Amino acid sequence: MCLQPLPEVLKTPENSSGGILVVCMPGLGPVKKPLRKGNFFDNSIDRGCVVERFIEWFPLWGIKPMRMRGQEGAFERQFFTLQWPQRPVEDAHGPQMVPLIAEKIEELVAVLERRRPRIIIFLSRYLWLAANTSQARARLSGILGKPLDEGRRITGERLNACAQSWENCLMLALPQPSKNTTDKFVQSLAAGMRAALSRASCPLLAEQSTDPLLSAARECLVLDREASIRRIAAELHVEKTRAQALFDSLKDRAWTEKDGHPTLMKSLRS
Repeated sequence: MCLQPLPEVLKTPENSSGGILVVCMPGLGPVKKPLRKGNFFDNSIDRGCVVERFIEWFPLWGIKPMRMRGQEGAFERQFFTLQWPQRPVEDAHGPQMVPLIAEKIEELVAVLERRRPRIIIFLSRYLWLAANTSQARARLSGILGKPLDEGRRITGERLNACAQSWENCLMLALPQPSKNTTDKFVQSLAAGMRAALSRASCPLLAEQSTDPLLSAARECLVLDREASIRRIAAELHVEKTRAQALFDSLKDRAWTEKDGHPTLMKSLRS
């Protein structure tokens, strides 16, 4: 059982201000305390099974962070973590935890005041709900500004995942990584997560990553542009504009234009 506190991430210019904060429930750290600090993705540091599983989600989104010590770039250095609340909530489970976590809002406020992250990723919907209680919002508004919406789903799958814009920050509420967060579910988050992380303005997303939905979109192609777009939208649970972009991205990779009509190719080119 993982009982150690979540290991502290090495402080860098990129995460000291305006970075990406990953917030986890308490009691999910490693069995043994690491001997040193390192960046969030450093594969020589045990951060516990939940964080490790979360890190494994990035390639499923078409993002390949550098995990070798000393080879990290600006993208990797933006991430840091927080265990919130500092101690487990006793005698409460599920939604019952939300108001009890909200009572510990000062622990979150203290970090936000110092670090001012641009993106906060809650690895539990209950943590995000706690941050959105009236008492928590009253404290957070002085740091993050007001919430601009109540949160919008970024997946069509059964498990819920949301993005919520605040005046000075973007919040992401993801399920805690577990056996229920299947690869299919994680891949369904790709478009929303890539859009969110692009706010970090890191070349990794534009230059080194590939859209993980392209292969799935190829399977939706038929010998008609509009029919293909409709099928991509329906099968992948994306908006029509997103489906159109996926279709266009597959030109000369999965289909070519011949006599004004798309013609399917035998294989998907990289």
